[in-house]
Amino acid sequence: MFSFAARARATIARISPQVWRVLTHSLLFGLAGSIADLLFNFYLVSLGYGADTAGLMATVYRGAGALLGLPLGILIDRFGARALLVVGAIGFGIAYALVLMVSQLWALILFVFLAGAANVLTLTAVVPLLSGITDEEERAAVFGMNASAGLIIGLVGSSVGGLLPGTAALFLGVATNDTAAYRMALSIVVVLSCLSALPVLIGFRARQPVFSPAPLVAAPQRHMPPMRLVRFALPSLLLGIGGGLFLPFQNLFFRTVFGLNDAVVGVMLAMGALGMGLGALMGAPVAARLGLRRAASSLRFGAVFAVTLMFAPVLPVVVVGYMLRGAFVAASYPLNDALVMQLTPLRQRGIAISLMSVLWSLGWSAAAWISGHIQVHYGFTPVLAASLVAYALSAWAIWTLREEGR
Repeated sequence: MFSFAARARATIARISPQVWRVLTHSLLFGLAGSIADLLFNFYLVSLGYGADTAGLMATVYRGAGALLGLPLGILIDRFGARALLVVGAIGFGIAYALVLMVSQLWALILFVFLAGAANVLTLTAVVPLLSGITDEEERAAVFGMNASAGLIIGLVGSSVGGLLPGTAALFLGVATNDTAAYRMALSIVVVLSCLSALPVLIGFRARQPVFSPAPLVAAPQRHMPPMRLVRFALPSLLLGIGGGLFLPFQNLFFRTVFGLNDAVVGVMLAMGALGMGLGALMGAPVAARLGLRRAASSLRFGAVFAVTLMFAPVLPVVVVGYMLRGAFVAASYPLNDALVMQLTPLRQRGIAISLMSVLWSLGWSAAAWISGHIQVHYGFTPVLAASLVAYALSAWAIWTLREEGR
């Protein structure tokens, strides 16, 4: 335990000020996104729209990433991750401001699509930017910290965001569910997203990372063929399938299977988010012992064990499995990102991470659609079984990445 604590302190001490700037960006941008996720559907309802429109907006938002992910990755490789991250963060703020200025459906669709594109651009640019300012020894820890920052700040955003409409309503003298109250509450999303660009925009000096004298895996310099990049993205596709089968319906799972009310379901989801936030910090010490490939694969396989616990008819056992699933997934995917960045030439890192994001989104969307139909006839048991298989295949796909990267 003392060696782990000493190693953690040593790693934190080595992290450069530029990395802390990127992590500050992730905190601010993640806070903006979590508030938007909580309040936007309520805003739509205040405009007179229903759940069908909310679902349409969610599809448009996610679809922007699937459609534009690869072109945006090419732009990141062409113009640099830092510049495109700044454009994405400010662009998200502008797009969201436009969303709050309109009420017609066509205009909402257009500006939500732009916000989705800016969001995926920002999140995609973070990974190659961090890869360029970290060395191999600190990369796993930094990627885990970045993932944890985005996940844990979601709890803060959900808590603070829930208070904003009431506060705005008191200030404006209107009802809590009035459109004006939601517009004022959501304006904080515009402010936070624009502010998130400042740590990377002002006073940021990219440094050339100092690599170990004998790195375990040197980043290749030759141009990598497209199919090799697709192979690198295969674990993300399978991870998206595993998550899409269950996570869009996790609230229905706890309500349907265990008869929990909405308040208790909310507690369950918060516990899952907490597990993911803490799990993201678990990857670095495991990678220090096993290496990136073995650590990412082993932790991803841990999600298989966790999902197995969720077949139990006893709620406490299911909750443990639910939290462990989130922890193992959150611990493994930053390590997988770091591994792919390590195996990918510098000039192709943007397209590599974009391809991973696109395939993850496609896997998630297709799996969610199929899962919804399965549940109508067969319930959650086959859904959990299919999710378990997807996580196992994803772990295998990571394990075999070494040979593919040579």
